[in-house]
Amino acid sequence: MAEQGTSTARRRVGLTREAIVEAGIRLCSPEGGGVLTFSRLGKELGADPTAVYRHFRDKDELILAMTDVLVQESAALAAAEELGADRWRDSLAAIARAVRTVYLRHPALAVLAAVRTTASTAETASVERIIGVLHGAGLPVIEAAECYRTLLDLTLAMTQASASFMVLDAEAQAKDDAAWSVRYGLLPEDRFPLLHRSAPRLTELFRDDAKVFELVLDTFLDGVALKIERASAVD
Repeated sequence: MAEQGTSTARRRVGLTREAIVEAGIRLCSPEGGGVLTFSRLGKELGADPTAVYRHFRDKDELILAMTDVLVQESAALAAAEELGADRWRDSLAAIARAVRTVYLRHPALAVLAAVRTTASTAETASVERIIGVLHGAGLPVIEAAECYRTLLDLTLAMTQASASFMVLDAEAQAKDDAAWSVRYGLLPEDRFPLLHRSAPRLTELFRDDAKVFELVLDTFLDGVALKIERASAVD
C-alpha cells in the first residue's frame, strides 16, 4: 500500500504543463484514438483528471498550448529546408508543406488548431519570417503581409478539410468515395457533358488531397509571381 502511494505521489510531482501538452497531442493522433477529453488525459498521464486544471484553466487554454507546439514543429521543419533569398517560391512552398505535414500527424487536433491564433513567440517569429520572404522577393510590406495571410489561410483551410475527413469513420469515408467514383462516374453525358468528361480526374483528385493541395499552392504562387513582376515594373 505504501509503495502504491509513493508511485502516485511521484506521478503528481512529475505532472507539468509540458507533460500534459505532450499527452494531449498523443491522444489527438490516430494512434492515440483521436479524442481529447480530460478524462482520457488523466488516464494517459496516470493522474486524476482534475489535476490538469492546476496547469490549465480550461480545455481551450490547453488546445492553444497544443497548437503552439504544432506551430513550433512546423517552423522547425520548414527551417530545415532553408533556401536562399532568390528562391522565394521554394521557400513558401516548403513552409506550407511543413504546416500541412505537421498538422496532419494529429488530425483531431488539426480540426481544432487550424482556426486558432496563439500570438506566441513561435507564431510571431513565423509570421515575420514569411512576410520577410515575400518582401525580400520584391513585394511592398503591405502586399507581402496580405500574401502571407492568404498563404496561411489556404494552407490551414485545406489542411483542416483533410483532417476533418480523416477523423470520419470508415463507413462515412466510403460513402463519400462512392459518391465520386459511382454517382459522378455514371452521370449521363447528354445532361452533364463536362462532368462526364472530367469525372475520372475528379475521382482521382478526391482520393488525393495532397495532390489537390499542390495544385492550389502552385496556383497561389503563380499569383504571387505576377504581383512581384508588377511591383518590379513600378520600381
